[in-house]
Amino acid sequence: MIRNHSRNIVQRMSAVMMLYLFMIYSGVNGLFVLPAYAETKQQQLEKEKQEAQSQLDNINQKIKNHDEAIQNAKEQQAALQTQADLITQQIDLIVQQIGMTQTMLQEKQALIDEKQAEIDQRWNDFKKRMAAMQYIHDGGGIALLSKATNLYELLTFNEMLKSIIEKDNKVLEEMSLTMQELEQEKEELTIQQVQLESQQTQLSDKVTELAASIQAANDAIDEEEAAKKADEVAALAARKALNAAANALDTYLRSQNNAYANSNVKFDSSLGFISPLPTYKYMSCAFGGPEDHKGVDWAAPGGTPIYAAASGVVTVAKYDLSYGNYVQVYHGADDKGITYATLYAHMKSRPVVSAGQKVNRGDLLGYVGNTGYSFGNHLHLELRVNGNRTNPENYIPRPG
Repeated sequence: MIRNHSRNIVQRMSAVMMLYLFMIYSGVNGLFVLPAYAETKQQQLEKEKQEAQSQLDNINQKIKNHDEAIQNAKEQQAALQTQADLITQQIDLIVQQIGMTQTMLQEKQALIDEKQAEIDQRWNDFKKRMAAMQYIHDGGGIALLSKATNLYELLTFNEMLKSIIEKDNKVLEEMSLTMQELEQEKEELTIQQVQLESQQTQLSDKVTELAASIQAANDAIDEEEAAKKADEVAALAARKALNAAANALDTYLRSQNNAYANSNVKFDSSLGFISPLPTYKYMSCAFGGPEDHKGVDWAAPGGTPIYAAASGVVTVAKYDLSYGNYVQVYHGADDKGITYATLYAHMKSRPVVSAGQKVNRGDLLGYVGNTGYSFGNHLHLELRVNGNRTNPENYIPRPG
């Protein structure tokens, strides 16, 4: 009785185990199905990675904005400095003109003083002659006139006196006119000097204003550079968080491959890799680099077919915020037991294959697109060797 009861328990446990294995490993249409919790776990890890990516992108955008602000401030500062230098050159020219005007004013004043001295001397001589002539008219003139022997001498003497008076008047008028001209020129030079000094003051005020603007631009540059440094520190932390999230997702994807590798599902794995694209424009991003790129990016027209680089089984075929529409294929192990898996990202639309589906080398997986975290149509190809990301170009030929 006890033996039969034990046999029934074993049979029931075997039936449950078979049902469980049937639910996990379904051989219908060559599909291999993972438990539902696996999909939930993957979505959670992908969400964490995308959140970390978004945080890093936001910080990098802030750093980019700082760089643009710094560049704009430097350009503004350079333009202001150029303007200030030009105005300073104008001020130097005005100062030279003011100096020349002052020299000309001094020369004009010297001429005026000289002409004034001549006028004063001429006027003194004229007054002396007038006094002498007055003396002649008062008495001495009669004696002189009485000595004239004829009318010609008398008229000549009279004409001479008139000529002297007219000449003196003419000279005085000419000198007075010259004095007026010199005074007018001096006044014009004085006005010119006042105008130049006014221009100098205005330009000096402008230079002072520009100097304040240049200092404000310099302060803005210092502020932006300080903020940039702070964001760069935050970016390092965000990059570490992203790497941790990416590694967690990568570890999980690797575990999915391992699940297939440890299963009883058998498939022919030929590791003679072929190019996954029939053609491409150029390599837009190589493996590694400063951003620690985990694959290679081949730019190609949207809609270009993507083929399996080797035979294997599809372990992931879905949409991811980073990868976009993507496919992961586990290719099994080579003769040395080294395992290989490839990942094809940013497909234009949903993959044409499903998770668990067996594929042969050269089978269509999807089409080149620009989905997920992507900037232009291209194929992002990753290769995992023994679960570790490796440069695909070491194993997979470039498109023809």
